[in-house]
Amino acid sequence: MQPSDTYPERDGFTLSPFFAELPAYVMTFHDEEGDLRVVTEKVELGRAMTCYLSPVDALIEVLQLNQMLGTQYGVMPAQLVPAERWRDADGRGLIANVHLGWPVQNGRLLLRPAGALGGYGRMMHHWAREPLRFEFDETVLAEVTRLHEWAGLFAWRETLEEVRAWKPERVARVVARALASIGVARGDVTQCRQVALFDPESGQWHFVPRAGSST
Repeated sequence: MQPSDTYPERDGFTLSPFFAELPAYVMTFHDEEGDLRVVTEKVELGRAMTCYLSPVDALIEVLQLNQMLGTQYGVMPAQLVPAERWRDADGRGLIANVHLGWPVQNGRLLLRPAGALGGYGRMMHHWAREPLRFEFDETVLAEVTRLHEWAGLFAWRETLEEVRAWKPERVARVVARALASIGVARGDVTQCRQVALFDPESGQWHFVPRAGSST
């Protein structure tokens, strides 16, 4: 994960028309000059910001990074990122790496080499047509639904709506419990056959097969 372009402080942001139907969140941190930066992934089509449907999922990533690396990461709504920053390398498309869960092996979340949590997601790439809009597409939402239904979490949309209304103190407690209740390990993410989902309502982790896996 790497920082993207710098942005002004969020108080000066204008809401973009992106992710209006189902809110998304991105990870941020301040660079050495104090500018707010958004974390991106290097992909074939350029650099893609990782989007989280749940602020709890994003904050689980943040807590792990802050504990392992000592850098103070944060989370903000994806709508605060300028619309033009979602473009791919040639500027004709919009890209995002959508977080769906975490690779898990033997009941432990797998780590990247630098200590961040490994990721399991889907790349979303849309043509950039005016007026610009960017929403989670049917393919991504179908995979989100599949994973949650395999975990028995059929009301995942309602849970997301409830979580967005929680007070920050409650969110912080749930996030802390989430990481404290599961171990981490180093391993080959590409060989992982299960994905971990966290249910903030029950405070429980669920392990489900990743796409293309029979276990």
